[in-house]
Amino acid sequence: MLSSIFFSCCLSAALVTQTPHLIIDQTDGQAVDKKIEIRVEGLTPFKEAELQAKAWDQKGELWTSHARFQADALGTINVPLSLPLKGSSYTLVDSMGLFWSMLPISGDDTSSFKCKDDAFLAEIGIVINGQLIEQQAITCYLKVPDVQKRDIRENGLVGSLFIPKFDRPPPVIITLSGSNGGLSENRAKLLASNGFAVFALAYFGVDGLPENLQDIPLEYFETAFTWLKTQPDVDASRIGLYGASRGAELSLILGSLFPDKISSIVAVVPSSVVYGGLSETPVNAWTYQGQPIAPFASVPKTDFTNGKGETAENPANTRDNFLKGMQNIVAFEAAAIPVEKIQCPILLISGGDDKMWPSEIYANQILDRLKKKGSEIQVMHLNYPDAGHGINIPNLPIPGPTYYHPIGKLWFSMGGSREADARASRESWNQLVEFFHSGLETHAKPLFEPKGVNITSNQEKFSALRKLNLPKD
Repeated sequence: MLSSIFFSCCLSAALVTQTPHLIIDQTDGQAVDKKIEIRVEGLTPFKEAELQAKAWDQKGELWTSHARFQADALGTINVPLSLPLKGSSYTLVDSMGLFWSMLPISGDDTSSFKCKDDAFLAEIGIVINGQLIEQQAITCYLKVPDVQKRDIRENGLVGSLFIPKFDRPPPVIITLSGSNGGLSENRAKLLASNGFAVFALAYFGVDGLPENLQDIPLEYFETAFTWLKTQPDVDASRIGLYGASRGAELSLILGSLFPDKISSIVAVVPSSVVYGGLSETPVNAWTYQGQPIAPFASVPKTDFTNGKGETAENPANTRDNFLKGMQNIVAFEAAAIPVEKIQCPILLISGGDDKMWPSEIYANQILDRLKKKGSEIQVMHLNYPDAGHGINIPNLPIPGPTYYHPIGKLWFSMGGSREADARASRESWNQLVEFFHSGLETHAKPLFEPKGVNITSNQEKFSALRKLNLPKD
């Protein structure tokens, strides 16, 4: 009894006299999609403390976040297991909450964070009673140092090829941007940091290519497939496609048109039909052999009266326009992407609160068509009910759920929330990386199965996957 009392007293004395200190668990050269575990030890039991984070973007602007926690009986705060107290930058248990919840000190929550030199440099500090006790710096990478980049301007192609250090040519993934055009380099860099060669391929909005998403010849992508076969650093017998939004639509179109070229497809917030180009008047988005690939689905014009879309505070919501366009059933069905021609696994990722277009509905329509047409390919749908159109790479500071379209020059509602989009981005990213590893490996492995579903047969998978909503952290 006396020994127990003596031990308790010594333990209490040790806890009181310890200096609070940070423990940050990360590896050298770590990519931004990997978790960083943060703990605080040496606090007085049940003492409140605040963790503050700050980082500088490519323009030198300072971004910050903070979270208050209460220590446990041992004087420890374990961030991955701790619920932040009221007034913090994020509200749920989240090991990476301090990172994605950063906002610029300017207060502009529509800003987009861009890493300087592909590195995310942040400082984490402990603040107790308003006093900074300790601060540590961390570094993680969008593109890890071993990945080499080549700017490609060959055979009419415009892109960036990222090649990781590897003992043999790795499979290659082509990333395709959405209606904003240009290069989808951030996704490409992070995929390359996970062991893939990645070709960020522009198809409009870059010098030497069409200015807008109009009459894009799909022969351009045939050229890309052929060109990749001439590159000794990649294995072009294993090509994956990764597209988001209009890029997801394009990925599914390419998979159906060139099924023998593609080994895996990831379509993030996709469409199930072919839509027209970006123009005030109806134009085709995609052509092949000089002809439109299909009649495109109609979309009623968005109402931009009363300043709609002119500011971030009054964004346009286009979801209802796409839903109204579905009511023309004959035209909508005529525009359907013939996904039954695709011969490789597909991973569909959608947001249930998508305000740009109803990506969850589209993904389910794709599943229904595959089932109706008797397709035997593996297809998976990860739906995040609270997320919007902004499902992206994980763990970097993310903007609010509005978006300034660089071509349309207007503000649009993306739906979702920063917290829901951050969770969806992290969970879906981890699973799509696993999906690509499974689908592009040289030696066949059991096909990747997402959490929360058990695929036992082609007949059962459709009904199960349609209902798949992944659990929250």
